[in-house]
Amino acid sequence: MTFAIKVNGNIHSVDVDGDTPLLWVLRDVLGMTGTKFGCGMALCGACTVHIEGVASRSCITPIDSIGNRRRRSTPNS
Repeated sequence: MTFAIKVNGNIHSVDVDGDTPLLWVLRDVLGMTGTKFGCGMALCGACTVHIEGVASRSCITPIDSIGNRRRRSTPNS
């Protein structure tokens, strides 16, 4: 399925399954490696991103759950 997500002011079109975690869309599909993988269970906070100003754990946030909300990424490192 194709999703359009706005990351740091830029719209990106991604073709992934709806249940793909936002973390893997950012890192593997968009190449934004600033957001890190930690525990994979939303416990450590390494994958934290801001969606419409709210801190969210991207490792457990499916891409289809963010809808039209905007997301701010951690810069690449």
